[in-house]
Amino acid sequence: MRSRLAWTVGLIAALAATAGAARSDAPLQNRLEAAVVSKFPQFVEWPDTALAGRSSVDLCVAAPNPFGDDLEQLVTGDSVAGRRLVVRDVDRDQDLAGCQLLYVAAPAQARRSLLQAAAARPVLTVSDDPRFLDQGGIVRLRVVDGRLRFDIDAS
Repeated sequence: MRSRLAWTVGLIAALAATAGAARSDAPLQNRLEAAVVSKFPQFVEWPDTALAGRSSVDLCVAAPNPFGDDLEQLVTGDSVAGRRLVVRDVDRDQDLAGCQLLYVAAPAQARRSLLQAAAARPVLTVSDDPRFLDQGGIVRLRVVDGRLRFDIDAS
């Protein structure tokens, strides 16, 4: 699952290159990250069981949500494979049911239990934590030379 997600997410490198410059301004960086995260589902192929019987693809954000309403506004009206994109805030392991993507703001280690629960499911995990990939995450967002980039754990 992880390598399949990593491979398909790798296709969106062009998106990150065209996403625009990110400054040290945290709200601007959060909006840019929300824009990139909102596009990930278009390039991911989840196992059939992850979407069976579902009318939505749920993008979950661990509390505290750094995006405010930005991510929700970005996906309003969008769909993937005939399923609408929905943004949900999650705080507990039990809240992960139905999540296809989980974003955890740095420091991700503070949400270790949530990340461990996500690792046992077909969930694409994303964070801006510098150590995220070492902690078992799949996609790490980072700013390089004023541009948002991402690293993918392909294992």
